[in-house]
Amino acid sequence: MNRFLSTCLITCFIILSNQSYAQIRRALGDTSSKPKVVIDPTKPAETPTTAAVEKKADVPVIRDTLPEMGVSVSPSTMRFRVKPGTLKTMTLKITNDTKKLNSFQVGFQDYGAGDDGTADVPVDKYSMYSLSKYIIVSPTLIELKPRETKVISVTVDIPDGDSMAISMWTILTIDQVIDREKLEIPNISPNAIGMGVKNSFGFGINVFQNPPNLIVNNVEIVAMNFNKKTATSSNNIFMKAKNAGTGIGYCLYYLELTNLVTGKQTKLKVKQFAIFPGYSKTFNFDLPDDIEKGPYSAMAVLDFGNKEELQTAELEFTVE
Repeated sequence: MNRFLSTCLITCFIILSNQSYAQIRRALGDTSSKPKVVIDPTKPAETPTTAAVEKKADVPVIRDTLPEMGVSVSPSTMRFRVKPGTLKTMTLKITNDTKKLNSFQVGFQDYGAGDDGTADVPVDKYSMYSLSKYIIVSPTLIELKPRETKVISVTVDIPDGDSMAISMWTILTIDQVIDREKLEIPNISPNAIGMGVKNSFGFGINVFQNPPNLIVNNVEIVAMNFNKKTATSSNNIFMKAKNAGTGIGYCLYYLELTNLVTGKQTKLKVKQFAIFPGYSKTFNFDLPDDIEKGPYSAMAVLDFGNKEELQTAELEFTVE
């Protein structure tokens, strides 16, 4: 009798399709949690590992085939005109066009002009013309993944007061951060001194601040002369300019040569520079190596931002 009832119960549970497999097992008294696998002999057996391998093989592999251009920063110069008591924010963009991760630390290098304005000398941030003490940078630590670009915010916040209405400047530095491995020296003696060299790179961005009330377009050429070719130098023309204004002067300059016999004119490459108030700056224009011999006239043109005039100076010389 018990055997007959068991057979009927099994048949009923199989026919009732709305009952779960777990309910059937419980009805039969099977309390194990391990699922039972039913093999259909009419179908070929599948190999799970084979299916997984084939599926993985269908995933496309993306390779970086772009050329490595290095790391770049733009712009190379930032010019602020912040009124005392106000602030302004500009941005820098740094791009990692390499296939590896690069990290950088942001800092500052304050400097002043030498006595003749031709050399830069380091100063601390408390110098009157040091701008770094009024700059806020975010972020100060940059981590760039391959092909990644990030933006650095640079805010100049000038305190209020007449004493703040002066030109200031600094260099914003972006230096690579590298891991320094332990120096291993084979067969080292007790009194030996070891030294390791790790190459790194960085960037320097000029940051200038000129309050709106300053005169920035009063630069003049004060000297110009020709230097003959020597064993160690080419024919060149020396020029000296002075900033008679109260602000940083931003200038473009170039040189035009005219052969007084043939009339042939040659224009040397346009260059640019910044000159601090009250200081002078000197330049050397190297003449082309293939310049013809003979008498010449040189005209130096200096564009210092004045809409009404340019500074010019002329010089006659002979190439021998």
